[in-house]
Amino acid sequence: MKTTQSAVARLESGRVPPSTRTLEKVARATGTRLRIRFEPA
Repeated sequence: MKTTQSAVARLESGRVPPSTRTLEKVARATGTRLRIRFEPA
């Protein structure tokens, strides 16, 4: 992911919500794609 260990620790802890940019990095690193969408309630 080309990120620091502390950034990964924050993501894993769930204490800080991840940014869209971080989620994109995770998707690329895991061979998946990030998809964010709105759905009717």
